[in-house]
Amino acid sequence: MFSYFKKNKDSLRTLSNPAELKIGDIVALKERRSLPPELQGQQLEVTHVGTYQYSSSIEKEFTLRSVDSTSYYMSVDDNDGDPILCFTNKIPRESVLEIFNEDEFARLWEPEFINLKVQSKPEQYASWLTDNYHQTIKDEEGYYYHHDCTDKPPSRRIDDDGEEFRYHECEGAPDNNRSLIVEVFGNGETNVFLEVSTPLDVIDELWPNADK
Repeated sequence: MFSYFKKNKDSLRTLSNPAELKIGDIVALKERRSLPPELQGQQLEVTHVGTYQYSSSIEKEFTLRSVDSTSYYMSVDDNDGDPILCFTNKIPRESVLEIFNEDEFARLWEPEFINLKVQSKPEQYASWLTDNYHQTIKDEEGYYYHHDCTDKPPSRRIDDDGEEFRYHECEGAPDNNRSLIVEVFGNGETNVFLEVSTPLDVIDELWPNADK
């Protein structure tokens, strides 16, 4: 099959797992039902590598660009020694308010853990959604770095280039491989992500960028 992205077979780098990806590398995905249709069989280019720092872990995040220039995000979750891939899709405010009742969504910030019911499934996000979400993390602290610092983790939470944020997470039901993540940064910027977790074997091939 024709590849939109150029492969360079003379590259000295080899990739054995997705955690080794760098900017310019390519991720080819299989046709697997565990993936949203938008990702099945796709070839995605890594355009950015950042790092999330939480109280008990530090994780790389890869920004991926599809052939039609849509951006997705991917990370590798250790999952208690059984690693999984997590793909996330950032959704705009107007879509959040279409998917969830606004008053119910605002209760994420209240003291008790809540359940969120999906009131609508817009076509462009339907495969990323399940029917209900149960809040499992409330107002926890994290830091985001616009570079890969997993080999040399920051020595303190507030590093020179780290951005502090608070976050909430909700696990989906009946499909617990679907999740909802809400991040709120110090400047008020709020990011909402729909997440899909899959086994590592959805990756068909990893191609290194010859220039790296």
